[in-house]
Order: sequence, then C-alpha cells, then structure tokens
Amino acid sequence: MTGFGQAETETETFNCKVEIKALNGKFLDINIRMPRNLQNKELELRNDLSKKLERGSISIGIIISQKNAAAQLLPINQDVAQFYLQEINKIATQTGIESQHLFKSVFDFPGIIQSKEDEGTNEDDWKTIVNTVNNALVEFNNFRGREGENLYIELSALCNSIHSKLKALAPFETARVESIRNKIAKELSSLQTDLIDKNRFEQELIYYIEKLDINEEKSRLSEHCQYFLQTLLQETNGKKLGFIAQEIGREINTIGSKSNDSNMQRLVVEMKDELEKIKEQINNIC
Repeated sequence: MTGFGQAETETETFNCKVEIKALNGKFLDINIRMPRNLQNKELELRNDLSKKLERGSISIGIIISQKNAAAQLLPINQDVAQFYLQEINKIATQTGIESQHLFKSVFDFPGIIQSKEDEGTNEDDWKTIVNTVNNALVEFNNFRGREGENLYIELSALCNSIHSKLKALAPFETARVESIRNKIAKELSSLQTDLIDKNRFEQELIYYIEKLDINEEKSRLSEHCQYFLQTLLQETNGKKLGFIAQEIGREINTIGSKSNDSNMQRLVVEMKDELEKIKEQINNIC
C-alpha cells in the first residue's frame, strides 16, 4: 500500500533529511538516492530495509547538508596543483602565451579541490544517518497503519454489503419458483395432456427446478464472506484475500446464471459491483 514518512536529524557538522515514499506493487522494489560518499553503505541499508518492508515500490531519499564550507571541502591538493602549474609553465614557454592567463583556469582542473563526497563517511555519522532512516520508517509505518484502518473499514463494508444483498434474494427466489410453476402449468393447459407421460413429466420438472436452485451457492457465498472478514484481521493477507474474492465471484456468477428473475439479476449486478471494488482495494494490501 502507499505510504510516506520523513525525519530530520541535526548534528554539529551536518543536517540529515530522509524521505520514504511507497507506491503499490506486487514485489519489493527499493530505490535509494543518497550522496556519493554513502554509496558504499547502500547494500547494508538495502538489506536492512528488506527485512522491515514487505512489498511495494519504495523510494528513499537521503539528503546531507554540511553546515560550513570547510566541512564540505577538503584542503587543496598541493601535489596535484604543483604538477599542473609546472605543466602550464612548459606550455607558456612553448607557445609564448603568458602563463598568468593559463593560471586562471588551474582550479578547474580535476583533483585540485575535492568534495567530501569523494571520501567515505565515518561510522558515527553513518549511525546518525541510519537512526534518521529508522525514524522516517516509524512515521512511514504509522502512515500505512492509518491507511490500513481505513482500508479495513471499507473492505468490511463492501463484504457486508454483498452479504446483505445475498439475504435480499430470498423473497424474490420464492416468488420466482411460483412464477415458474404457474408458467409451466399455463403452457401445459394448452397441450393435450393425455399424450404426456406424467411420471416422466414430474421427473423433468423436478430436474428443471433443481437446476434453478441456488441454496448451495448462497450457503457457500455466505461462508466465503464470513471467511473474508476473518482474514481481514490477519497480517500479510493480500494474496489470501484475493483467492477468497475469486471464490466469492464464482458463487455470484453461478447465482446470476441461475437467477432468471429481473429483481434477482439486479441484486447480482450490485454484488458484482461491490466485488470489483473489493478487488481494486486488495491491490493495496501487502
């Protein structure tokens, strides 16, 4: 499911800001953005996060802001600077160009002034960064917890709605059977009944009515709905809920195929609509 969390830590030498964002996904995909000097710690951080996160497209941004220029830059590399100056003097002698014009660009040469990003980070600073990540993760999980509570309420309401519509089928089902009986009796009245084998007719009538019976489907659908609500209370159950939703859909479809009544068909369509909403929301569950 989606989520967001952030945290900041301030030390004497730097500020650390961490943001964690998540989008829905079937698998765990962690994308970490951090300064270059921390990249040697990326695998360690990724392994730690993999134990705390289950799935989703996770984006983690770590921003380090040094408090002063001295902390950001290292002293000038004098050996490299002297080498470039000697080479510049040689070029000036060979070309006749005044050396002071060439000296203006010496600080643009690589390796003279180095950023601290070219260095690794010390363990104390790394511990501070990890603590900041963990603090952001706490807020991230709290965000997900609140979203999970809202999701539980919505899924429960949708499932209960399907169950209530299932109960609403009963009066229409009784009227449907009577309607079928009356229709068959009316059709028979126009036939020469003396030519009909009554025993065979009764057998066919019973078979026909049994084919329209939905009591088993109603019973299974009711059990699936109850199981769905129980599973909602468990942890890490997105796939399981998906399987139960498939079974709910199977029973609803069977009821629909047997319900040759407009009122029953209307309720079946409404149940299918509720089920589609359930399937959409299940994608947000780990």
